[in-house]
Amino acid sequence: MVDRHGEKETGMPAGQGVRIAIRSARGADAARCAEIFLRGRRQAFPWQPADRFGLDDYYDCVREDSVLVAETEETVVGFVSLDPREGVIHNLFIDPGWHKRGIGSALLREALGLLRSSRRPAELACAVRNAAARAFYERNGWTPVGAPPNQPDAMVLYRRAPAG
Repeated sequence: MVDRHGEKETGMPAGQGVRIAIRSARGADAARCAEIFLRGRRQAFPWQPADRFGLDDYYDCVREDSVLVAETEETVVGFVSLDPREGVIHNLFIDPGWHKRGIGSALLREALGLLRSSRRPAELACAVRNAAARAFYERNGWTPVGAPPNQPDAMVLYRRAPAG
C-alpha cells in the first residue's frame, strides 16, 4: 500500500490505530536516526560503557549506505542501513519505545527487497552477546553461518535468501 506521499505503508498498525510508513531517509531524518542509534546501541550492548557510543557514530556507520526509515505521524521510529551492491545489512535500530510492534520485521522485509539485485544471499552480523537481536533475526528467517565464536565481543554472521 502506498500513502498519498508516495511512501510505502506497511498497512501494519503500530498500536492505537497508528500506521507505519517505510521510505528512503532524507537529510532531515539524520539527527533523529542518530538519536535512535545511540539509544539503541546503549540498550543492545549493556556490557559496553555508555560513553563508548556517541551521536556522531551514526554518520560514520551509514556514510556509504542506503537508509530506510520507519515513520509514524511524521516521526521516525526506526531505520535500517544497507549496501545493496554487496547484499549486506549494516544496522537495524528501532526506538526502544516502539519495540515489539513489527517495525523491525517490516524494515527487514523492505531491506531484503532492495537487496534482490545482489543475486546472492543477504548478510548481516550480530553480536554474539546480543541474545534478543539474535532471536529476532532467527524468528525472521535468518540463519547463522557456522558456530558463534567463543569470544566476548565476537559477531555472528547471518544469511538469508533475498526476497522475490
